Formats: sequence, structure tokens, C-alpha cells
Amino acid sequence: MTIKKTSSALQPGPSGASGALKDPSMATTEAPKLEPIASPVENVVAKVKTLKFVPSLDPNKKFVEQLMRDRQDIEPDYIYRCIINQQQYFDKYPDVQHSGMLAADHYFTYGFNESRELKRPGLLKHPQAFRIDHQATLFLSSAPRRDGSFVYRCLFQSKKLKKNLVYHGKTEILKLVRAIFNCKELIFSRPEHNETSLYLIELAKNIGVNVILDYDDLLVPEHAEYLGHVRSSEGRSVDAARNNIMGKSAFLLYADGFRCSTHLIAKAMHHLSKPIEVHKNQILASMVRAKQDCVVRLNDLPRRKLKILYLSGTATHKKDYSIAQGPLIRLAQLYPDSFEITFLGNTGSHSAPIEIFNPHVKTVSRVNFDEMLNIISQHDIALAPLENTIFNNAKSNIKFIECGSQGVPVIASPRDEFKAAITHGVNGWLCESQNEWFTQLEKLIKDPKILHRVSLKARESVIKQHVLGEQ
Repeated sequence: MTIKKTSSALQPGPSGASGALKDPSMATTEAPKLEPIASPVENVVAKVKTLKFVPSLDPNKKFVEQLMRDRQDIEPDYIYRCIINQQQYFDKYPDVQHSGMLAADHYFTYGFNESRELKRPGLLKHPQAFRIDHQATLFLSSAPRRDGSFVYRCLFQSKKLKKNLVYHGKTEILKLVRAIFNCKELIFSRPEHNETSLYLIELAKNIGVNVILDYDDLLVPEHAEYLGHVRSSEGRSVDAARNNIMGKSAFLLYADGFRCSTHLIAKAMHHLSKPIEVHKNQILASMVRAKQDCVVRLNDLPRRKLKILYLSGTATHKKDYSIAQGPLIRLAQLYPDSFEITFLGNTGSHSAPIEIFNPHVKTVSRVNFDEMLNIISQHDIALAPLENTIFNNAKSNIKFIECGSQGVPVIASPRDEFKAAITHGVNGWLCESQNEWFTQLEKLIKDPKILHRVSLKARESVIKQHVLGEQ
């Protein structure tokens, strides 16, 4: 089996978390640096099928010998076997075999830079008991740094632990291998079904690292027709979506346990008979807007138009948005000068029908996380329409968290996690039918002072229930 282009290791999957995200400013730095690779003092020389240390300063062995120092409880020959399939690498690259170098020494010194294929060894029989002295937990995601699932499931969740490493889907393979050798547990968020993910999970299993798989979406192939990108006609058939989910499900057998973002996801995975923990999505306390800033904006409401926001992290919410589209067009026809609306993120052509009746329409493409929160804070109400499907009921209420943190309440469809967070008329509103959506929007147009109390309650709810405790 092969891994291609591993210098940019993990390929991103579709975003499951909300927010119009681009490289979040809090994720611009890499995870805490591992100890520098020291000058090698030992060399590993092949003697038929055995390996042993002999003194050497061969620079080609620097990386592998650092792994030996990282995990001194593992026999050197086993390290060589678990990081690459030497015979398959030699079969693919006879020039390496003819050079006299071991496959691992070549790949991790030269091969990865030359875009050669890393041949994974698969799961191996453990020749020994492991004794891991490292205390760090490695948070890893197939998603890129800008993706909401990486931000919420890795970056933010890691703040709960004192010792952690955090890497995203564009991290080079050498850093990922070193990280696995320097942790006691791997928490892998939404692993994509590809060779790199398989290699990293198998490597962790082969050296005794506990493997926890983290999911913020349902893996239910039998309901693939309800996936957002399928119902929004984003070019993927039901069969293709089902096959994609089944591929991701293959990783479930590797896991020692699971983490997920909602209780419905946990319930769907209960039959796997492995430990499952629910870790709800939360935001950092430092990201909550100051109350006084919210009050200043709200006090200005009688002198200006109501500011409405619709935000979408991906283009897979067309069917969801259709719930609110009719009410918004009707609102634009009846009250063209009473509100303005912003479409933030991958929202496609949603704004066009409204612009026919209301010129106060703005579209903003994807922005970084801080910019997104800043844009949210400039609005009075946010919209979170969601179809009543099993997948949407399993989704987190991130829009409520992000908007509430800025003192902006949400009108949301009554899906499970939103029902748990919102008390209608107290810290937001729950609307199912299009008539309910229009009626609620019209009330806010006619009497915007309602927003003052509800906005501050939404902010208070986020502080009490959705801010994580940092270590």
C-alpha cells in the first residue's frame, strides 16, 4: 500500500462545523515544538534480518535514531519495521536498494522531499510490552487549519489538557511521525479514508499509543441521502456519498475508544461496544464580546435598520437555507427599507432574489476566525435554518455558540442541539415552518427593542454553558 505526496500529508474532508473560516489566527503557529533532533551517536546496520547499534555519525540515520531516543522502550529493529515496509519500498525504488541504504533512512532523509511513496507496513505483531513515558495527547485532524472541525475538535479541545500536541491536515509527514512517537494518546478527528490516515493510525497502534477517533458528524451509510451535499445537489450521488461514509467507517475497528460532539452521535455508535465520551463544542472565554460593546450596539437600534446575518461554512446548505429564503424574500417585499442582510461564507447565489426588492444586501466570502466573530458582532440577529433530518439533528449548535458569544441571538430550526440550547423568546427563537420564520422576523422588524434582553441572555447562556475551561 502506498502513500503519495506525503509532504502535505492529510487531505481535508468536508467541513462539519459551522462558521466561515479561513486560517484562524489562533492556529497560525504550529503545535508545541518537539525537542530538537540531536546529532546521532549510534548507527543501525542491517545484518540479514537483525539490527543492532554500532557507533556512527551517519547523517542519513538522524531521523530514525531520533525516534529511538523518543521511545527508548522499543527495540531499534522494530522501529525500523513499523515506520516503513522496506521490501515494498525497495521493489518500487531499486535505486535505493542498490545504494545500500535502509528504506527508512532513505525515505525520511530524502524520499519524502522527492515525493516518493511511503509504503506502510500495516499492523504488526508486538514483540514486546510497551512502556510509554510521554504524557502528551496528540490532537490530529484530516481537515486543514482553516476548517471549523479542526478549530473546534482539535485546537479548542486541546486547551482542556496541560500537555498536548496539535496538528492539522497539511502538516508534513515527518512532524506527524515524531508527534506520534512523543505522545501517549492520539485523538484523530474525522480521519479521511486515505493511505496517510491509515499509516498514522497503524503506526500509533504498532507502538502502543492509544487511538481515539473523534467525530462531529454521523457515520450512518443507510441515511446518506440526507447528507447536506447530496440534498443540495453538490455533484455527489447518494451511492458516492454512501461509499464515502463506508470508507470512513472502516477506521472504527482500529479505535480503542471514541469522542463525539453530540449525544445523538454517541447513541449511533453505541453498538460498537467501545468507550464513548461526548465532548461538546465550546468556545474560548477570550472570544466572548464584552457586554458593554453589545449594549452600545443594541442602544443604537431605534436609529437604524435591523441587521440580519446568514452564515454558512460550506456550500452544502442550499436545502437548509431554502427554509428561510421564502420568508426573507417576503420580508424584503414588505419592508425593503427596514433591514439589511449579510451573507457570510460559501452562500452561493442566495442573495440574488432578495436584492430585487431590497438593495441593502451584502455578501462576504470566507474570512478567518477572528474576522468572522467581528462580522457577527456587527449584526443584530443570525439565522440558522436546518432541515429536519437525522444528520442535522446530530449536528452541534455552533452557530448559537459563535453568535451568542458576540451578543447576537439566533433564529434556528428546532433541531436537537439548538432545542437544548435555546429557550424560545428568552435567549433566541425556534421556528419550524416558513410561516413561523416570517412571523418572527416581522416581529423583530416592528419591535426591535425585543432584541436587547434576548441578545444579552444569549451571551449569558454561552458564558455559562459553552465556554471551555482551559488548563
